[in-house]
Amino acid sequence: MIRTSHEFLGDEVACSGPPRACVVPVPIELSTSYIKGTGKAPAALLNASRQIESYNPSVDIDLKGAGIVTLDGGLETKNELIDFISSNRETLASVFTCFLGGEHSITPWILEAMDYGEIGIVWLDAHADLRREYLGDTESHACAARNSLSFGNIVEIGVRSYSIDEKRFIDESDDVEVFNRWGIDAKHAVEKLPARVYLSLDFDGIDPSVIRAVGTPEPGGLNWDDLIDILSWLFSMKTVVGMDAVELCPVPNDDASDFIAARAVYEAISRALAVEVK
Repeated sequence: MIRTSHEFLGDEVACSGPPRACVVPVPIELSTSYIKGTGKAPAALLNASRQIESYNPSVDIDLKGAGIVTLDGGLETKNELIDFISSNRETLASVFTCFLGGEHSITPWILEAMDYGEIGIVWLDAHADLRREYLGDTESHACAARNSLSFGNIVEIGVRSYSIDEKRFIDESDDVEVFNRWGIDAKHAVEKLPARVYLSLDFDGIDPSVIRAVGTPEPGGLNWDDLIDILSWLFSMKTVVGMDAVELCPVPNDDASDFIAARAVYEAISRALAVEVK
């Protein structure tokens, strides 16, 4: 059973017409290998989002009445996620949809079920996630990018941790390019992707001085201005067909991480709707 609400940002984003954006909580946590708790992230993100102003001055858009709905299908397993998307694909594909994880293993499952056609993938992450298997699990969060390559070439940005086997794979592959910073080389790589792209935002791609509550924090990540520049540039240069935001790991007494993560999702949705208006 699907529960429709306006949990993301609150009732003021409701509209009388059809929705223009959907937020789908996906509290799946099956393979986290260090700090546990990503399954609690969607609820924390939704709760924090209701403290954000509807007007976004960075893109001069007011999301009041914008038609943003939250669709909660109680998704806790891969099969439940795929069945939910398959049953609601037409609705989810007709608007800008953001899936709130949960762990990063959900991304290839989303791409499989959404069946976007020809796309590229922009992957913001501290980790390459290009392992063939991790701890015997080929569908681990550590394999998420590797498992997503069958749906499109990937440009990874913010990566500063990977295994030697992943390094060899990166060096030998024509399908993935990896950058530890956001700059001209990363921009050129994204430019080479198809016109339609999917965005996967792992919150540990952002420096822990900005968002601390993640499953595996790595120093030296993207700062807030980097993230905003990436989002502004990406939504102006490409058609972003959808996104996920994953790997927040809420902890007591760190409401700031929840709020900033929710703000990152808000910034992406704001830009998606601002482009639609133009």
